[in-house]
Amino acid sequence: MEAKEPIVKLIKALLEIDMPVQRELLIDFLMGRKSRQIEEYDLFDKENYGVGESGDEDFWSTIIDAAYEGGLLKQMVTKKNALMPTAAGKKFAKKPQSFILPDEDVDPESDPEVPEIDPMIEQAQHEHDVAGHSVSPLAKQQIKLITAIDRHIALDNYAESEGLGLDEVLDELEMLAAQKRFLDITYFTDEVLGAECMNELLDYFQGAKTDDMDEALKEYGDTYEEEELRLARIVYRMSKINQS
Repeated sequence: MEAKEPIVKLIKALLEIDMPVQRELLIDFLMGRKSRQIEEYDLFDKENYGVGESGDEDFWSTIIDAAYEGGLLKQMVTKKNALMPTAAGKKFAKKPQSFILPDEDVDPESDPEVPEIDPMIEQAQHEHDVAGHSVSPLAKQQIKLITAIDRHIALDNYAESEGLGLDEVLDELEMLAAQKRFLDITYFTDEVLGAECMNELLDYFQGAKTDDMDEALKEYGDTYEEEELRLARIVYRMSKINQS
């Protein structure tokens, strides 16, 4: 099932509510159901109230789970696991991509182009399945990417083997960074940019008020391609994860 449109509705609803919300309230909002909290927070007049009334509670629970597993939502532990969009989720809402919900009959390991999954990742996936939660296609693609990086496969070669553009691989890496998953891609960036250029860009991101790409392009757009700046920003974000 193509879930792009309902996921966009979900994220836009969260952005309009503009605060972390519990799953139950979010589903009520999407379905246009009246509840004490809907009244308490005066959500009736919001543009996206009831935008998902054609779907039932099970449908929206599935969409929420898929968006969370795909790194588009995060839970606020300090707020009883209330939901908020991640940076990747906000980007998805602005630039939607295909998001197919998993087919239970498809085994990702039967794909001859899938790199061999290392035992730790395979075990994590198995435990996730045993717990009763299917792995989304986006998560499966991330497992492939993580394995490729562990093997130091050049990211442009990986993208070509998967029928992807490098920008799509960078999208996945940004999602993984948003999930606080540390990955070391310096083996690739040092090759395509060089250590000296990487140090220059990392110094920039370290000292900048924001790592917003528009700002980086204003500063370095005449010197570096956008993909090169995105690679450097990913290394910067990953380094912050590693230090935390």
